Amino acid sequence: MYSPMLPNEQTMNDLPYAIPCAEAKNQYGPKFYRCTWYTRPRNITQWNTQQQRNVTFSNHISGRCVRGTCRASNGSGIYGMYGQDLSFILSIYYYIYESEDGYPIAYRMDGGPNKKGKEVTYSQARTTLQDFLLDHGISKTSAKDAIAAYSLDAHAMNDSSVDDEPQTEKTPMTKPTKNIDVKEAWCNPRADDECTINGKKVPRAELKQYLPAAYELEVLNAGGHCEYPICYDKNDKPIGIN
Repeated sequence: MYSPMLPNEQTMNDLPYAIPCAEAKNQYGPKFYRCTWYTRPRNITQWNTQQQRNVTFSNHISGRCVRGTCRASNGSGIYGMYGQDLSFILSIYYYIYESEDGYPIAYRMDGGPNKKGKEVTYSQARTTLQDFLLDHGISKTSAKDAIAAYSLDAHAMNDSSVDDEPQTEKTPMTKPTKNIDVKEAWCNPRADDECTINGKKVPRAELKQYLPAAYELEVLNAGGHCEYPICYDKNDKPIGIN
């Protein structure tokens, strides 16, 4: 389930101007790129005036770029131009093009080179996507983790646009020390230290003994949700600490 703050994709309104493409490793072989602003696909239902009925379609388009032209696998048309042969997954309302510094990115269909609009670098596309996620309810930590996948440009990895704090090495995640099945977990949003695990009161600082760390965007991608500091799967079972 998507976060309610994210666009419904009925139109291209409110979608980011440009998004970078990320190499999907160990998934579809070499030269496969994901050019989507959100990892999890979903179906969009719209009224088609020509057909006079509701039409349902995916918000992701798959295809290949061959000899400079990027075409959809379902034959629905051309979705950009890029100088290398590659396979792709692309968000609807976007087309693939080369960034100013030579990397594959996706521009919204009302902008970019095809519309004689502003061109951006790969790093600028990353920043655009970061800002978009932050503006639509994704936490700062989750936005950073999501953007880390877009690393085709080595220089982009030094971008600290999410905040101005110095970047420190992540501490390796540790497994919970309490070996119990957590069926219920809750924290009172109006109290600083009122939490329960399976109905038993537990200090907030000790929650990590029962649940592993979780990243909000990954949880959302899998259909779950987070209510700080606890994240739940699509069946409302506690799965981690955000």
